[in-house]
Amino acid sequence: MTKPGPGPDESKTGAHPVGEDGPSPELIEQFRRLEARVDEAVRLIAQLRQEKQQLATRLEETARARNEAVRRIDELIDKIDGLL
Repeated sequence: MTKPGPGPDESKTGAHPVGEDGPSPELIEQFRRLEARVDEAVRLIAQLRQEKQQLATRLEETARARNEAVRRIDELIDKIDGLL
């Protein structure tokens, strides 16, 4: 045995009464909000990808600068060793 539940017109899913054409206004509003959230998520993902690329570029530049600094320090150490 099952409990009697809400009828088709009383569903919590936003369904429209039997006989009406098209989705209910509540369902349309839920879809609009979902679509807005998806659009925002897509925008944020694109922004994060761009920031990731910028950070990767900066990291590469930093690594090159570090390698150059190490090379110069090694040259200076060699010159100092030559003077001793």
